[in-house]
Amino acid sequence: MENLKRLTVQIRKQQYLKLKEMTRPGVSISFLVRSAIEGMNNNSSETVTFQKSSYSEYESNSIKGLKQIHALLTLKKYDVITEQEYSNIRNRLDSR
Repeated sequence: MENLKRLTVQIRKQQYLKLKEMTRPGVSISFLVRSAIEGMNNNSSETVTFQKSSYSEYESNSIKGLKQIHALLTLKKYDVITEQEYSNIRNRLDSR
């Protein structure tokens, strides 16, 4: 097996759903990502740019999500909610 490295990335829900639709036995999301990277032209003069408004929106949504997860963990830590309630709420947050 080749030397693989674990990587955590964040993508939008629609991007995830698009990747998920492309999977089938033998074609995982990881495989699709590796294939896309291999298909990139390293000698290309193309650059990745971000529009300021989309990055601000991304950052705002990320911070909001982190605050919700922090609040949820605090409720669990002080036994305000049960493990099952924590799992249910966390699953709903993760599926957004």
